[in-house]
Amino acid sequence: MKVKGREIEQLKKKVALGNQMMFHQGLADYHGHVSARIPGTRKFLIKPVLAPLGNITSMDIIVVDIDEYKLHCEENWAKAGGKREVIKKKIPPRETMIHSSVYNARPDVNSVVHTHQPIATAFSISGVPILPIYNQAAAFAPETPIFHSPRLIFTVRDGEEICQALGDRTALLLQGHGVVVVGESVEYSTVHAVYLERAAHMQWVASLVGRPVTMPQSDIDYMKENMIYRSPHAFAYFTSLMRGKKRG
Repeated sequence: MKVKGREIEQLKKKVALGNQMMFHQGLADYHGHVSARIPGTRKFLIKPVLAPLGNITSMDIIVVDIDEYKLHCEENWAKAGGKREVIKKKIPPRETMIHSSVYNARPDVNSVVHTHQPIATAFSISGVPILPIYNQAAAFAPETPIFHSPRLIFTVRDGEEICQALGDRTALLLQGHGVVVVGESVEYSTVHAVYLERAAHMQWVASLVGRPVTMPQSDIDYMKENMIYRSPHAFAYFTSLMRGKKRG
């Protein structure tokens, strides 16, 4: 299936909006990234390294070839070494390996989000999984797995280990580092990054007054299916809150 240039441009706009949304929701600053697979290819779209998410537009989005990136990424970052200079080139983020590896391992995934969102990260530090305790958290059932290392993910092996920890789940907590959220669309992955943070907040509050209880399995199944169709509406809502901000 050949993707038309106009379709790629529309996807770039959606990826840009997703990045802006993460910033607007307080989930990411200049660290973190939203990506999208280009349908029918082994390529995906992502923002440049260290570019502030709140200012990302479709013109900033770059294309990454999965196979080429995996072949050269470790060599490229080794050359950079410990340099502390300002990066001016539009090159992929250092942890693009998260995205590349997930797309390679999960054909069902068309979008990946990595953020350092605070409350969910606090759960990762405590080694406490986030549970499906309310409707919009159904996608995280039976619980979020935890990757027990805060290291940066930039080698091929790092990526493989991330995928092993994620398995077939929607979200993964990176201990002391952040989260990975995946989905069949940009809409699904980004709104569930928001809902992951809300679920963590609810679970934290619930634990102060009692014991958090997960929803019955029948409700989890229903809401998980329902969010496939509701994610575009949720995405439209969250991006509508950015009126007056830079978009597109």
